[in-house]
Amino acid sequence: MLFVMPTSGVGGGNVKILHYLSHARSLGLRVGLWVPQDNKPVYWSPQSVSDVQISTPETLEGWDTIFFTWPPDWPKIAERMSCPLPDQRVIHIIQHVRHVNPNFVDGYALHLLQTKAFSRICVSPEVSDAITPYVTDHALTKTIPNVIATGLFRPPIRWFKPSRPLRVLYANWKNTFGNRIRDRWQSIHATNTVIFESIDQLLSQQALAARMRAADIFIGTPNETEGFYLAPLEAMASKVAVICPDVVGNRSFCLRDMTCLMPAYDDLDGHVCALLQFVDDPSLRLTIARNGYRKAHARQWWDERSDFLGFLHCLPPP
Repeated sequence: MLFVMPTSGVGGGNVKILHYLSHARSLGLRVGLWVPQDNKPVYWSPQSVSDVQISTPETLEGWDTIFFTWPPDWPKIAERMSCPLPDQRVIHIIQHVRHVNPNFVDGYALHLLQTKAFSRICVSPEVSDAITPYVTDHALTKTIPNVIATGLFRPPIRWFKPSRPLRVLYANWKNTFGNRIRDRWQSIHATNTVIFESIDQLLSQQALAARMRAADIFIGTPNETEGFYLAPLEAMASKVAVICPDVVGNRSFCLRDMTCLMPAYDDLDGHVCALLQFVDDPSLRLTIARNGYRKAHARQWWDERSDFLGFLHCLPPP
């Protein structure tokens, strides 16, 4: 099975490709990894994932299954095939509801949905609901909700309540809305109660987990429509209190006033008010963090792997 690392620069796509690659290796499958802008092929036996190398073959001979996520990568894949694969031996993991938007990548994602009977994995029920009207009837489609590595994203051991200012973490890789929240807060509230920390570039999973463990509050700053939006779930697994708006794909784990506070999207005052609730009410902050932690642990790595194995069993033989 050949996995194609997306060339879009989207960190979440890279993470899930590596997750599924790890699942495939743990099932004893022969796997390879390809990034279209490099030059050499790489083949792996089912061993550890720590020695990941990324390179590009000139041709894609010898692979009976292709796994990819970024729609514009498909032509690059197809042109290197020595002979075409049956559509259902091509697995397209779909991580965003915007695939049905005719303006997304000039409509190419929608074109693939409507014309290719690829086997598809959707990362949330919301993604599946969005694409189902556009997918051909004979295409194999399965929803496998995202999970995270809870052994990596985990709460710190704290023996006493911190007397320091609360650490508020947010990310700038989707947009810079978090900076606006910080600036508004600092203009109207005491600055010694909260320390804001922004993540200004994509991090390794290990570095991101360390930042999550050091935080008390995480503010999600997603795009307006997402297929899942992994960062709040990673924060929940770290037992961090989460603020995140409704962005469609996060509805299965972002539960209003249970696992997170959910101001309206792009509502600056609403986000500042939600943050004030957490600062003023430590009991609420702890309750939300505990509920989120339980939700993040409801599905584990082996659940996703088991679902993936069941999905593979439904593929036609090569």
